[in-house]
Amino acid sequence: MHPVLFLDIDGVLHPQRSKTTAHFDMDLNKKLAEEYMDPHFLDLSPYFTNHIFYGFDQKACSLIAALVSRFDAHIVLTSSWRMVYTHQELYYLFKILHMEDAFVGITKKRTPRQDVIREYIEDHDIKQYLVIDDQDMTKAFPFHAIHTQNCFNEEDYHIACTLLEIQHVQNQ
Repeated sequence: MHPVLFLDIDGVLHPQRSKTTAHFDMDLNKKLAEEYMDPHFLDLSPYFTNHIFYGFDQKACSLIAALVSRFDAHIVLTSSWRMVYTHQELYYLFKILHMEDAFVGITKKRTPRQDVIREYIEDHDIKQYLVIDDQDMTKAFPFHAIHTQNCFNEEDYHIACTLLEIQHVQNQ
């Protein structure tokens, strides 16, 4: 069974306190469509794609991708982005980040977040998971939560690896 990363966006992949103004490339969607040989990039808002491509923290994204790769993990989006963007747009968000194969879904469009995460865990009988969020979920999900400070970083990555390794051993 694949471990699941319940992933927030703002404060995890996208810094809450960005020091730079995001670059805007009017031709980005065309470039992405050509790079991925996927014309559906042309249907996306250029503001959406630019925000992801230039506004997300590259180190945080690469660390989440490394976590996905190391543990063959799946991603379930818990971010408020699930309330605003379609499932297809969210798929392309993860495609830009080279994690589209790991993206398996979103939690229900309700709040509070911890309740919909718990419901997803129960409905899908998930045994191994991490909640990665800038909202402190460590009390709601003891030994299953990473509380980020502005962005997912190397320390968070090492803690996540340890927690997933422990869960793997416990569930064998």
